[in-house]
Amino acid sequence: MSSGELLLILLVAIVVFGPNKLPMLAEHLGKLFRHFNHFKQRAMVFWQEQLNEQQLRENTRKAEKVDALYQINKENTETSPDPERHKKEDESVD
Repeated sequence: MSSGELLLILLVAIVVFGPNKLPMLAEHLGKLFRHFNHFKQRAMVFWQEQLNEQQLRENTRKAEKVDALYQINKENTETSPDPERHKKEDESVD
């Protein structure tokens, strides 16, 4: 807002509410803005927490999936024969 617009709003407020009620009006507007900013801050914190929880659930799901694949791979490598081990055993026999 430009200074001209603010001056026009102030003049309209003086005409509508009168000069005696302007301090009270300013006080109430200040309280209203403080409450609004407090509400806005709380809402932002709430939604950020919700997003963080969602991201944590997603990361946990991905980690569990990767861990399951790792366990399957680990079991498969433990049960399958190691060609390098057999090759070393054959060389030691010669």
